[in-house]
Amino acid sequence: MAVYYIQAKLYKYFYSIMNCIVDWVLLLDDDEIQNFIHQRIIRKFVPESKIIVATNGQVGIQILQALMENKKNTKRGIIFLDINMPIMNGFQFLELFHQDFASQFSNTSVYPLSSSDDIKDVIQMNQLGAENYIVKPLTQEFANSLFV
Repeated sequence: MAVYYIQAKLYKYFYSIMNCIVDWVLLLDDDEIQNFIHQRIIRKFVPESKIIVATNGQVGIQILQALMENKKNTKRGIIFLDINMPIMNGFQFLELFHQDFASQFSNTSVYPLSSSDDIKDVIQMNQLGAENYIVKPLTQEFANSLFV
């Protein structure tokens, strides 16, 4: 019985790697607890090795630069972007992303994932080219709609 369980888990893991609809996920949030919760949800759909976490926009930009330099994992990506972060906030990151990286990451979707439900933030993110605005936390249902 235990062997069957392990085999089923391994099959599910390798199936998810082979059929993953994204090459990478970048989770940009300065809240470690939220990162932990969101990683647990995302790991149900994306192998842990494809999830990158950064705690501010500046580090996020450095990660994108490294992905470009390594010329791997740049095809299909998802960025979950908090608004309120130190050093470089979500608005600044998104402006720089569209200015300097959008052409290299043309199949990358950016989803604001913020505790702010201020309509001004939603409008500004949409004007900057973000996709669906998500008020924290990321839910299993929304993740299902993205990854399945």
